[in-house]
This record gives sequence, structure tokens and C-alpha cells, in this order.
Amino acid sequence: MGGHHKKNLRAEKAKVKLKGAKLPKGLNVTKTDFKVRKIEIREQLKESQYTETGQRQLNLKETLSRLKHHSVKFRTDALRNVRDSLKSGNADHLIGHLNELFQGIAAGALDMERSARQESFKTLDVLLEALEPQAVSPFFHVITTYLRCAMTHVLPAIQEDSLLMLDVLLQRVPPSLLAERSASTIIGNFIDMISRARHDNERSNRTLTLNLGQGKQTTIKWRTKVLIRLQQILGTLVRTKSSKPAVARVAFFDEMRPQYYNVLCPVKQDNRDLYTILNEPKLSAEGARLQTYVEQLLPLLQDNWLEVRPQEQQPLLSQDAAASLHVVISLMSLLWTLIAQHETENNTRELSDWLRKNYAQKFLLNFLAKDGSRFPYQQIPLAAKKSAKDKGPLDGGELCLPQNLGIVQLACKFFPDPNKKQGQLFGHLVKFMQQRMERLSSLPPEQQLSVVASLRSLLLENATALLKIVPEPLTSLLSASIEAYVGQRFTTREGVTTRVLSLLCEIVERSDLYARFGGEQRFAPFLSYLPQLLLKPTVSEGTLRAMATLCRQLNAAFMSSLIQMAPEVLSHLIKMQVTGDSEAEDKFENQKRVLNLFYYARECDKEGQLERGLKQLEEQAGNEGTAGYLKAVMAYN
Repeated sequence: MGGHHKKNLRAEKAKVKLKGAKLPKGLNVTKTDFKVRKIEIREQLKESQYTETGQRQLNLKETLSRLKHHSVKFRTDALRNVRDSLKSGNADHLIGHLNELFQGIAAGALDMERSARQESFKTLDVLLEALEPQAVSPFFHVITTYLRCAMTHVLPAIQEDSLLMLDVLLQRVPPSLLAERSASTIIGNFIDMISRARHDNERSNRTLTLNLGQGKQTTIKWRTKVLIRLQQILGTLVRTKSSKPAVARVAFFDEMRPQYYNVLCPVKQDNRDLYTILNEPKLSAEGARLQTYVEQLLPLLQDNWLEVRPQEQQPLLSQDAAASLHVVISLMSLLWTLIAQHETENNTRELSDWLRKNYAQKFLLNFLAKDGSRFPYQQIPLAAKKSAKDKGPLDGGELCLPQNLGIVQLACKFFPDPNKKQGQLFGHLVKFMQQRMERLSSLPPEQQLSVVASLRSLLLENATALLKIVPEPLTSLLSASIEAYVGQRFTTREGVTTRVLSLLCEIVERSDLYARFGGEQRFAPFLSYLPQLLLKPTVSEGTLRAMATLCRQLNAAFMSSLIQMAPEVLSHLIKMQVTGDSEAEDKFENQKRVLNLFYYARECDKEGQLERGLKQLEEQAGNEGTAGYLKAVMAYN
């Protein structure tokens, strides 16, 4: 080893040494005044996804991996990365990875950190908004599975935040998809969030639980928050059932070929199940599910109300009690609507009879008292310093009008055939409605819709029985309704006026109610005003049908008013359009429906108004067919 070292030293000494003059002092420095260009390899930038600020953006594979990372920061950054990518319009490249994406995002609902849960809900909202319902449907069970796990989690904070996830689904998912897939299961989880079973083998025997939150909200506020979401779920079920299109047979007339029409009414298809046909007390699967909802919900709703119900020493409701009453009444109304839809489809009344038998008296005692002394409810006036945000949308104002109107409708559903002993109660309800009609103009459209629904329950659905026990108050309420309609005190927004017109027309079409309410003398203001509707740009199908019924009944008041306005009606006929079931019909066919009214009314033409209108019609260009048809109607015997 020593010889090798000496050999290297000899080699170093043998090298040629360059000797020269040394540089002057001050010149032996490195020059830094040269220019350089930054080398950029764009393929590398594209691969690593660096931004100008230096913050790294993850690619899709890394994002899906970090959604399951143990670090909260990594999971949060991955959720934000997905959200930013979707907002920039890059949702197409996610289609092939939706299963992993939904698994990772929905799993955030069970995260221990509140910030991660909120980020997952925001990302889920953006993702559902960017995708079509057809793309979400195969993976919807993944979302609902995590939702149910969050709703039944042992940690109260996760249960509380699960309502935020449900809000995202209610806003972004089509109602039909939400109703068909998991509505029944979610409803059961809602019930578990506010109650617990007293015995494992009795589902209907449940008791309310105490405050779930961590001291920041009261028990009543928590239950109201849960029940509001439950109300939205039941509302989704109602809208899904009511949106099913009706199947109708349409026959088209062709004069060039023979037509065949049934003389006898065809036999209706019996869609009832075997148990109903054999009169056995067994509900269908859907009916049994509805009965389960009622068995579990109604006792809880009534217990929830009993906890906040005002006492004799303080008859006014607090703000929380008013909000609780609002959602309780809304849920009970939705249950009744679901039952009515089910019974209409299956041609049965078994479920509604069972509901009245088991819960009618409890409803009466808890919400009205036997004589109605607890009704109507009012709220404690709020302090002037409180803003509109503090009042909330569920209060209904100091008069609690939505709550009171809902109680009126429920009373009519629970007691469709009231007896004389309940005369004082229903007289109290009718008097309340009479007072609301006096202040009708000051009500917003949403509350006017509730007023019309309550009027329908009293004046049409239960009128036959109520006319036996409270005839005078009910007749006065009808007169007030007619006066308000003719005086145009009902708003035209939200279809309020149309619903009032439909209600009055249905009452007139029923000859028994028409006579018992006072007949032509009582309805004279409405019947005289009715032909003026033919001068509006649009006329509903129900209005024309009601007019035809009045003419067939030879109603003198209506026909006299129609003849007096014949010239104006005929000149306006070419501009009129019919809305409703007959929208698809030919315009001339709808015009003939109006002209046919004059066949019955021509006997009331003492002053030649119909002839004058016919001349005006002949003078207008393009009305030859209409004028010819009217001549045929007038000359027909």
C-alpha cells in the first residue's frame, strides 16, 4: 500500500505546471451582471401540477387517495381540490371514478372533526349540482348509507350535522329519487333522533328524548330542527304521488271513416288487493308502512306539543312553542294527505277510519279542548329590538295564523260527521274563519292559500254535516267568501283567486248544497259576476264546466247576466283561451263550449242582446265559422 502512494506522488510531480502573472488586485471576482433565462419543461409542469404560487394541486389519483388519509389537513385539502375542479367545469373526467368519489366524500359525514364534515357537505353539494340525476342514481345508496350512519351515530355532534347533509340531498336530488330509494328508512332514523323505544318489541310505544345538543340549543329547538327535515321528507312523498300523470283515452273524430263508440260504460278494472276484495282487515305494503308512520309519529308529535303547550296562567305561546306547533300541525296534515292519496288509489277508507278511531279524541283534547276554549293560539309579542331574522319563518306572526288554520283543517278531517255535542266547537271554528275574512286583504298569498283550504274543508267537504249543527254561522261564512271574491279581495298571486272560484263553482254544482245554502238568493252576487270571467284573456276549464252546469240547471240569475253581457262576450271570444284539461283541444272547439251556453240562455233574451252580439260577430273578419255555429245554436229546437 505504501508503494502505491509513492507512485501517485511521483505522478503529481511529473505534471506540467502552468506559471503566469497573477491578476491585479480587484479583478479576481465573479461576474454577476450576465442575463439568464428560466428553463421550463411544460410536460413536467403538467405532470406535477404546480401553480404559480407554488401550492401543489393534486391529480385525481392522489385526490382519491387523500380522501381516506388519516390526517385531517390532507382530507380537507382533497375535498377542496375536488370542489375547485368541479367549479372550473372539469366534471366529465370524474364519471369513471364516481364510486370512489362518492365513497370518499360521503364518508366525511362521519368524520370526528367538524371542519372536515362541513367541507364534505360543501363538496357533495357542488358534485350533485354538477352531475345529472342519471349519473347519481347508481351511487345514491352510498350517500344514503352514510347519511343513516350519521343520523344514528353515538356522537351528538355528528347526529346534529347529519341534518346539513340531508339539506343537501333535499335541495339537489330529484324528489322522486329520494322518495323511492330511502324515504321510509330515513323517516325511521328521524324518529330515533328525537325518541327511544320503551320496549324493544313495541315500536309504537316510544318516549321523547332530552336535549341532544351540547348546551347551545334547547330540547324544543333541537326537536323542531329535526321535525322540519321530516316535514320536508313527507312533503317530498306527497309531491311524488301527486305528480303522477293521469291516463286518459282520447278519441279523434274522422269524417272519412266509420267511428265506433261504447254505448255502455266499460267495466272499471279492480285494482284492489285480495284482502280488500274479501273484506279482510289487512293493509297493503304501502298502507302498512303509512300506518307505521302514524303509530310512531302521532304520539310523539302530541307529546312534543304537550311539553310546550301554554298553561292557564300564561295562555300565550313563546317563540319556540309557536315554531314547534307550526311543524307539528304541518306533519299531521302531511300524514293525512298521504293517507288520502293512498285510499284514492286503492279505493278504500280503512286507514282513515282507523286513524279517526284511535287519535281523534286525543287531538281534540290536546289541541282544542272539547268546547274549543284553547283555540285560537297567539304568540307573545316580540321585543321591538329584535330583527326580522330573530323572528324566523315558522312563527306565523303573533296571531299564529298558519297554525290556527291548520288546526281548522285537521279538525274537519278528524271529525267529518260532527254531532250536536260538537256544535259549540265547530261554531267556534267558523267564527274564527269569519274574523279572518274581515282581515283578508292584509294577508300574504301563502296565508290566503291556507284560508282557502280551510274554507274548502268547512264549506264543501264537511258542509252537509255542519249545516245540521251550525247552519247560520256557516251560511254567513259563505256569504263573506262570495263578497270577498266579487270584491276582488283575494289576491291573484299563487293562484288564490282561481282556487276560490273553483270552490264556489263546486258548491254551486252540488244541487243539495246549493239549495241548503239558500239557492239563487244566496249566490246571486256570485252568479251575476261569473259571466265577467269570459271577458278575461284566459278562462279555466273548471269555470266553463261550472257555467255549463248552471245552464243545464236553468239557473235564471246566471243566464240573465250572461245574456246582458252577450255582445261583449261574443266580441271577445276570438281572443279568449281556455286553460286546464282542454288546452290541447282546437281553439274553435273551446269557442263552441262558450256558444253552447247561449242555447240555454236564449230564453232569457228579452231585449235582443244575443241578436246584437251576432251582428257584431258577423262584421268581424275571420269569424264566419263562429257566427254560423251561433246561428245554428239559436235556431236549434
